[in-house]
Amino acid sequence: MGVLSSRSASSTLSQLHCFVGMVSEVEIQKKEETFYDLVALMKIQEERVSKVVVKLVNRIFEKHPDIALQFRAKNQHLRTACMTVLLSLIETLCQSPQELSSEDLVEAQNALAHVKDAGFKVDWLEEKLEKVKGKKEEEQTGEARMQELEEELKDLKQKCSEIEASLEKEKAKVSAARII
Repeated sequence: MGVLSSRSASSTLSQLHCFVGMVSEVEIQKKEETFYDLVALMKIQEERVSKVVVKLVNRIFEKHPDIALQFRAKNQHLRTACMTVLLSLIETLCQSPQELSSEDLVEAQNALAHVKDAGFKVDWLEEKLEKVKGKKEEEQTGEARMQELEEELKDLKQKCSEIEASLEKEKAKVSAARII
């Protein structure tokens, strides 16, 4: 899933923040308010919002139509914050495990908990996070094992050099014994 480039992420999220601030002026009276309303308003105000964000939000709702059915935040700032956290979390989880530190994964876990507490249904992100954490653990385990093997190989090469030196000494002794 191609998300925001790391260069444009903060500016795109800032644009989303500004847009969601404008949305607060529009009264939506539905009991089961979701971000579908935001998507519709984003389409109307497309010139003010990055097309990347519109496409991303549309794609999220196409793939996961029930994501915001339980979303509870009514305050515009909280909605903005939740959406920003959601988009940042998705962007983080789209990075390769090599690009992510252990601290990044802890922060992603915290962000996921925040988004879930807000009422988003994000089982798919939870699965993705677990997959990324597993890959990161495999990477770290593999790197540690590679380091152990390199040390072992270095020791074996040293031992091999010592044995070769001993062999050369024995050959020299045998040659000397044959001459006398």
